[in-house]
Amino acid sequence: MLKKFLATWIACFILFGWGAIDYWRDIQYQPELTDLIAYFLVVPMLISAALFAPWFIYQVYQHYKMQRQQASQTEFDSAQFFTTAMPHVDPQYLKLHVYAAAAYSALGENEAILEGIQHFTSPKLDRNLLNLHGLPMLSYRIEDLDQQHGDGSAHEQDESCLSLRQQRIMALIQQQIEQHITLLSLISAQLKCSSLFYESQHLHEYRMHPAWTDLSLADTEQCELAQLEQVYRLDRLNLHILLSAELVDVWDDSHSNTAIQRILDEMGIILEKIHLEYHYLSALSAEQELQELFERIQHQAHEIALIIVVDSEIDQVLIDEKCWINSSYLPAEFISSWCVANTAVQLEQQRPIKAFNLFADQAHVQQIFEILKLRELALDQAEAPFVFMLEDATDRKAMKKCEQFFAESPVEPYHYLYCKPAVGNTLNLAKPFGLMLGALLPSHQAALVYTQNLQACIQTFSEIPAERACAAFAD
Repeated sequence: MLKKFLATWIACFILFGWGAIDYWRDIQYQPELTDLIAYFLVVPMLISAALFAPWFIYQVYQHYKMQRQQASQTEFDSAQFFTTAMPHVDPQYLKLHVYAAAAYSALGENEAILEGIQHFTSPKLDRNLLNLHGLPMLSYRIEDLDQQHGDGSAHEQDESCLSLRQQRIMALIQQQIEQHITLLSLISAQLKCSSLFYESQHLHEYRMHPAWTDLSLADTEQCELAQLEQVYRLDRLNLHILLSAELVDVWDDSHSNTAIQRILDEMGIILEKIHLEYHYLSALSAEQELQELFERIQHQAHEIALIIVVDSEIDQVLIDEKCWINSSYLPAEFISSWCVANTAVQLEQQRPIKAFNLFADQAHVQQIFEILKLRELALDQAEAPFVFMLEDATDRKAMKKCEQFFAESPVEPYHYLYCKPAVGNTLNLAKPFGLMLGALLPSHQAALVYTQNLQACIQTFSEIPAERACAAFAD
């Protein structure tokens, strides 16, 4: 390239210089130094550049075209990876059975929450919460909790040392446990029968427990065991309380343990059969920790778990801190719960209401439909919303991924239920709460739950073959 340009410049120098000298000789002109520089250096250089200009332009265009092709090839290779490589990943199943599900928020209880989400119920003006300007603010407050705290009972005096936030959370936990009192009573009876049939170390505790003193346990242990019927072995009730990560340093474990154990003790569940565990989740870690919790439950073949997701930000002290960051902060309080167990667990007189499977490394909903045979449910004919969208509808990137995920399925945008607005800005546990709402749909509907990292599909247990069920799959 450089040699060609120099050769052209030399040729122009010789030709133009010879012409200039011949012309000056004819007119008898005595050139000055500036004339020599202009005619022997500058003009040949300009003529050479003009001759090479089209070639320079062509080379620049070719370089630009090559860069565009490389970028396009990179995007194509990336797309090929997700569209061809991912489908060959073998799905990993995680199967669980759901025996009970309940939820409570400012929108109502259970199915009323779904109706409120579907109709975009707005928050109410809360005159007990003030913003930085001293004016009432909007909130998703559960007004029934205010009546429970205002009864002036000894229980209220016992909780006077707790923060208002923990008081309201404890009231929600008590309300949710009462929702499962029938199931917990069955679990209590099976824990007792299992303990007396398969072991003997807890015989004295059951003999002395007030809830079982009327069951003629005054005979010898041999007569007692002879009267017992064999049941599926159930060793323990695991109670998992999922709280916001903001409470990790302020939550009073001892008080909440005592209160929860007192409620379960009244149902006849002895302390040795209860395992209580707290999980502090943030908005970023909630999905991963919830998935790990399900994996733990899958390996517990002789235990049953009650998972409670609960949060409340109806506290003026907390609101004062939040409003400094976001002047239009919208607090909320809510709770949801599942009673889940390994598929091998068998409860007497109680069948699962839902079935739950976990799929790892799945990126296409079409494959999930084929694995679960969801096409038999005529999803394309469903008109009522059944897809619980846990991502922010204003997040363009998340919505784009959602469209790609459901691109080749009968799911349409009018099937979406946007759960995030129903919890305001109380977002640490918003996704686990929304996931559990999927089990509240009527029995004739399948429920899909979608986030970028965790998706779920929930079916009624009675409508699913023994080896199929509700599904949740994680990227």
